[in-house]
Amino acid sequence: MTTIKDISKAAGVSAGTVSRALSPDKSQYVAKATREKIQSVAKHLGYDYESQIKNATRTATIALLTTMTLEEETRDEYWRFIRRGMYEAAEKLTINLKTMIRLEDGLNLQDLANADAVITVGTLTEDAVKQIKQVNSNLIIVDGGGNYHGTVDIIDTNLSELTVNALDQLNAHTTGTIAFIGCSRRQVDLAGQLVKKIPDARSKAYHQWTALHQKPVAYKEIEPDTEAAMKATEALISEYGHQLSAILIWSDPFAIGVMRALNKHHLTPGKDLALMSFDDLEFASFLTPSLSSIWLPKTELGFQAILHAQALINLKPSWTVRNIIPGKINYRETFNPTQN
Repeated sequence: MTTIKDISKAAGVSAGTVSRALSPDKSQYVAKATREKIQSVAKHLGYDYESQIKNATRTATIALLTTMTLEEETRDEYWRFIRRGMYEAAEKLTINLKTMIRLEDGLNLQDLANADAVITVGTLTEDAVKQIKQVNSNLIIVDGGGNYHGTVDIIDTNLSELTVNALDQLNAHTTGTIAFIGCSRRQVDLAGQLVKKIPDARSKAYHQWTALHQKPVAYKEIEPDTEAAMKATEALISEYGHQLSAILIWSDPFAIGVMRALNKHHLTPGKDLALMSFDDLEFASFLTPSLSSIWLPKTELGFQAILHAQALINLKPSWTVRNIIPGKINYRETFNPTQN
């Protein structure tokens, strides 16, 4: 196989000059006569210059696969923001991001095999991941929530660490029981069928934290619904009364239901008990009182997924990567330790 070094020796120029002359983006920096000589030598030695040009200018195609149903995605804008980040990155990098495939609508594995890379959003079974990797090794999972034992590249945020940090702050600045209202994750197969529900990283971190600190477990698992969060809060107030000092909530939309329940019992977040949520959606700062919330990267996760897919396509590394984009706590009126 002809190399740049072979062409350099035959043409009597440096390897760097050969590299520039054969590059679609840099050939203009080489004198025309030298460039034509190098290209002629390369062709004579069997260097497939036309294929190099074709591969360099070809638009990469990425298949986007989601485990989310349309109802789930409509209900939780977190996933929509992730997808928006992907589209923004794909446009900037002139990457062809194929129409999203919903598992509930059916999947043809050949569609994934024909793509340069596959990005999956949501929680797949380990067996489903293996099936995809058999047809396309350039697989990335965004916020998958599962343990894939280092077999696949992951783009995620530091949910466990953020949960522990929030609990530490709540524990340091309140006295009493800290409750958590959470949800489980739907783990599905390639047919989009529910295989089992698995604990979310936030819920796992809460149970580990309470065990480590020997604190009571005041955990309510709900379906992802604002009314369900309101009912869970009612149950917590009934069970713990004045011992309830703080509530950590799975996402901002649920916090609306929590605040309605507290208002019904004449309890003011930030005064009678602390309240903190996840997501930090735009409306959180406009609630009364304003909601302390943990900002999670959304468009950033999607953007990074495209960047990582491009790296997989171009570099073909032999190792897997877990890429973590950290979130941060934004304190407001419902819990602000700097004002306590």
